[in-house]
Amino acid sequence: MVKDVTSIRVVAYFPCQLSAETGSRRALPPRWTVTDGLADLALQPYGQRLLDELLGSMPRPTMEISGGPEILRTAGEEVEAALLPTTDAGAWQVVSARVSLWNVDCGLLCITYQLPDGIVSGDDVVAEVAPPVQRMLPAVTRFLRATLPAPSGADEVFVLWANTTFAVRVDPDCDPARRRAIAEELTPDGVDCTPDGARDGVLRVGSHTTAVVSDFGSRPAQLLSRLTGVHHVCWAAALRYDAVLSAELSQIDPGRADVSMSALEEQAKRILTGYHRIRLFRLGYSSVEAHLDAAGGTVWNALEQQWKFRLVLTTLDERLDFVRTLHQQLVGRLQDRRSRLLNELVLAFTFLNIFAIVLAALTFVALPSLDVGLLASMIGVVMLLVNLSAYLAFRRRINDPSRNSGVAPSG
Repeated sequence: MVKDVTSIRVVAYFPCQLSAETGSRRALPPRWTVTDGLADLALQPYGQRLLDELLGSMPRPTMEISGGPEILRTAGEEVEAALLPTTDAGAWQVVSARVSLWNVDCGLLCITYQLPDGIVSGDDVVAEVAPPVQRMLPAVTRFLRATLPAPSGADEVFVLWANTTFAVRVDPDCDPARRRAIAEELTPDGVDCTPDGARDGVLRVGSHTTAVVSDFGSRPAQLLSRLTGVHHVCWAAALRYDAVLSAELSQIDPGRADVSMSALEEQAKRILTGYHRIRLFRLGYSSVEAHLDAAGGTVWNALEQQWKFRLVLTTLDERLDFVRTLHQQLVGRLQDRRSRLLNELVLAFTFLNIFAIVLAALTFVALPSLDVGLLASMIGVVMLLVNLSAYLAFRRRINDPSRNSGVAPSG
């Protein structure tokens, strides 16, 4: 049972995948604002010029709507009841809400709820909070499809999952050991990631995250909720890119003999575009840790290790290399086939030209007698047979890789 707790807030995260048109839309819809900072990341105290240069290289929101419960209203309608969970302890109060579009082709809905006092005295807060958050997924999907500025239809927005961060407020004089015990009770499968020098908070990262603080507005609480949201977006982006690569890989069949060069060229354009996006995402993600301050780096590493995100990135890199290598080999095979055909055509025209020259010479020197004309015709037929035999012999040599190579294969 959670004791020594004055109140609990839960931050519900709903990452979503967007269409390319939604993610790259530049027009500013009503109520949306363009972000010009990296407030989600706890960066080193750099100067403004350097921060401006880092804007495009790291995962960050580019457009957002933020505020209170009014954010959850669409087209002047009332907030859908499913977005305002009610449990046995009572209704949850919306403290703040935020919808953001990120520069990695993903979006994020983040809602902060104040939980009713009855939950504080419950036996298992997590078991009481998690199911209502999961049941919100259909309502969140409808809300985001009506809210996000998708130009070609709402069905291109897909909500991926729901996850939570618990923010627990305790009395300022609460013993640090008791704070850690509360964090362990709410996140039993996690590890402590409290930054050095954080005297007013205990942070823990597991399947969900928990911050036990004396003030909900303290830096440890804000640090955990912000970086957790960034990691959810990065996870969504990695899964999106992995799905794109898997779809591209399914269109590459090494056994097909009827693949045209034009089809491979179109696929090469898609692969190059995907490679560019994925590498930008990978480079941006890899550079985050180097620029975080000490406290942010501690939380970032804990999230990365507990959620095994490095394995996801490794899989993404391996799939990207496999798609590029396989496509290059298919292009090389088709080019070899074209080269062999071109060689055959060159040989055919060469031997036919030789035959034409010989036949013309014999006709030019032929006398009008029947014997000489017949002899010239016979010689022409013989030359034609010799040319055809030579052409077939050279063709077999060109099409047979073992004959075409002068070096014996090594074992």
